[in-house]
Amino acid sequence: MTDAPELPIVDVHPAPSAPVSQPGPLRRPWHDRFGKFLRMRVINRYLFKTVLTAFAMSLLVITFIMLMGSLVQIIALIFKNVSVLVIFELLAIMLPSVICYALPFSMAAATLLVYSRLSADGEITAMKATGISIFRIAAPPLALSVLVALVALPAYNNILPMAHFKQSNIIASYRHGDTGALIETGTWTPLGKYRFFVNYKEGNMFRNITIIEDRENGLVRRIDAERGFVKNERAENRVLFELYDVTSEERNNERTNCYLRMTAGRVDMHVDMSQVFAKGQKVMTNAVREGHLTTDQLRSGIDAMVAQIPKVCSNYGKSPGQLRQDIKRANRIWAKLQRQKEWRDLLKERHVSSDQANTDIVTRKLFDVYAARLSTIGNGAGQASKLLREWYDTWPQPMHNILDTRSRFNTEIMKRLSYAFASIAFAMIGIPLGIRAHRSEKTIGFLICLVLIAIHYTLVIGVTTFSEVYFIRPDLLVWIPDLLFLATGAVLLWRIHKYA
Repeated sequence: MTDAPELPIVDVHPAPSAPVSQPGPLRRPWHDRFGKFLRMRVINRYLFKTVLTAFAMSLLVITFIMLMGSLVQIIALIFKNVSVLVIFELLAIMLPSVICYALPFSMAAATLLVYSRLSADGEITAMKATGISIFRIAAPPLALSVLVALVALPAYNNILPMAHFKQSNIIASYRHGDTGALIETGTWTPLGKYRFFVNYKEGNMFRNITIIEDRENGLVRRIDAERGFVKNERAENRVLFELYDVTSEERNNERTNCYLRMTAGRVDMHVDMSQVFAKGQKVMTNAVREGHLTTDQLRSGIDAMVAQIPKVCSNYGKSPGQLRQDIKRANRIWAKLQRQKEWRDLLKERHVSSDQANTDIVTRKLFDVYAARLSTIGNGAGQASKLLREWYDTWPQPMHNILDTRSRFNTEIMKRLSYAFASIAFAMIGIPLGIRAHRSEKTIGFLICLVLIAIHYTLVIGVTTFSEVYFIRPDLLVWIPDLLFLATGAVLLWRIHKYA
């Protein structure tokens, strides 16, 4: 028996060959991915339609609620036998204003209500389970908020200021309404050759009245009254101001360093209204406030203010930066002056506040009067007199007026832009808050919405209150509410995307 031939040993495991590179998936350009992100497919159309419906209903409800506050004013006009046509005209003018302010709040209510219901019904969880990102779920209301902001922008810049101006003219019309409505509390109101300042109003009675009269001889008279009333005298085309507990002060023409002071229990003062209203029209001819000017008019006013800066700097022989430093230094001196006992005694003696004393010295040129009286108070200590003189020599009033006006105008412009783009901020924060609510009841959505509105309004009003304090840049601070809501909403959305 012969042996079988020995077969060669063959390795059944072939040597590893060089790896073959497989072509990876092609990464699509960012604009294609962004287009896919915003493309309106079934889910996106469903979310967009749902939020749009809720937005329309919320806008209707919030507009009605906000309009109720104006109805009180309209009812008061009805009892004054105002024409029905004027009432309807006033309503037509008020409506655009109310709608403009209701747009961002309606967006907040819509996103909160829709996404809280979707979260409570488990639809958000179902969409995420199918691989839909939370950012894509949030895309439809954000796209809607951008459209709302673009529509609101021209309304805030043009329609709203004109509506405010016409509304104030109709309410204060000499032919149809109460002329006393022209005088607003807490601000100077020009009427002909007079400027009125009223601290507050109780019904038809004004309290703590200050009147500055610019006389033809270039002098100024100041009238202070504890209370007063306004009555129309239509036949004579004038208004009667009944002033009580009156103190009047004016310069004596024969003795320039002497001032005549008069006190009376009652003074009747007539103001010619032909210079306030155009004849036969309801249009004011006086200068209007920044809230009544369109954005283009505000920008033109800013340009006019800036054009005056080189002339002011030339008069003082200083640069704009040096004049700003002078203003800061003068403000510190003025604050130090308020702590002096002699100065407080002088204010008490003249029955004026610190702001009124500032107006007396700067506007009415009464520095000599205040300085002479300070030198005789406090047993000749003279510290208050030195501070007053140092402040008066340092204070560049023309530059302050330019910076003050520019700051107020810029703040008004930025406030309008902030309100216009507030819809985006409310949508951004409303989506994650609605998802986290986990309730289908509408009460929780409206409660959160009211809290957001209160926070936004408080911050905006708080910033615009300091619109004249130009050193803190209120025109930039007015964006804080929108930026705060945007940042908070973005962080909450990211947390839901990453952990939920």
